[in-house]
Amino acid sequence: MKKFILDQLGNILFFYSQWVLMIIIVQIASRFSGTTLSAGILFYLFLLPTCFYLVFLVFKYFKQRDFYKLENVASPHVGLPEPSNHLLQILRDQHDKQDSEYQEKIEQLEQHKQLEIDFIQQWVHQMKTPVSVLHLTIQKEKMNLPESFADSLYEEIEHLQQGLDLALYQSRLQKFDRDFHVDRISLRSLVNESIQEFKTSFIRTHVFPEQFIDESIDVATDAKWFRFVLHQIITNAIKYSKGHSEKISFRSKTDSQTTTLQIEDYGHGIPKQDISRIFDPFFTGMNGRKFRESTGMGLYLSKEICKELGHEISVESEQNAGTTVSITFTQPKV
Repeated sequence: MKKFILDQLGNILFFYSQWVLMIIIVQIASRFSGTTLSAGILFYLFLLPTCFYLVFLVFKYFKQRDFYKLENVASPHVGLPEPSNHLLQILRDQHDKQDSEYQEKIEQLEQHKQLEIDFIQQWVHQMKTPVSVLHLTIQKEKMNLPESFADSLYEEIEHLQQGLDLALYQSRLQKFDRDFHVDRISLRSLVNESIQEFKTSFIRTHVFPEQFIDESIDVATDAKWFRFVLHQIITNAIKYSKGHSEKISFRSKTDSQTTTLQIEDYGHGIPKQDISRIFDPFFTGMNGRKFRESTGMGLYLSKEICKELGHEISVESEQNAGTTVSITFTQPKV
């Protein structure tokens, strides 16, 4: 109501300025004719048009109040109310026209984005086949190759596989709600499966895992997505432990409400100034410049996936002493 009155303030001032001008003219005319207007008549001349004008303003307010209520509407998708005059009708028509154009552009952008996602996923699956063939070929010819050369080939193939996985899961993350299934899973089994997949890397780099996870611990998560998170953490742990430490530890901690998986390496560690940014996309930091193999996307995707799954991921590190990555399952233990 207050804003309506402010909007009508110019009309109100104009209305009463006309009334004052009319009274002045009437007073001048009455003096020339030798008559005078009493205070009662002047009050009546003020009261009658004021009453009519107030009725008009009240009627106008009720016709337009739905527009003023839009200011307090939180949803951006609410439609405009029925216009009460031609000006508001023009504004509504223009609004509807622009809204229709924007919706059409949004649909086009979403279609283009989906095409890109479909292309990336198809390309990744096509690339995985020749990478697997290369891996099998090296295994077959391993006895005929120098050990250092074979290890180098294995390492490069792992880099290819990790890059393809990053691209695949980045594209899948766009439609996460359509591609996940939370189930009750043994935490120890999840970790053991991931360790087994990195068996060749552990042997080649002389970095070995030790596991201290209770067999009775089950967690609620999506095995496929969580396995990707584990792979990113293990990859980093091996990379930054190589030549510096020979051990990576997997531990679990439980309390009455949460279960926490801790993956600890004793490698190069993360510089203090980089820790606050390690979950930023494409951030590689000092270690990325030193090792030149980081994309800066692994921990970023891990953070986003954990967020979608309802888990919490955090990192503690000391340079030249090691890094501990903790994943807390905030769902009730099952």
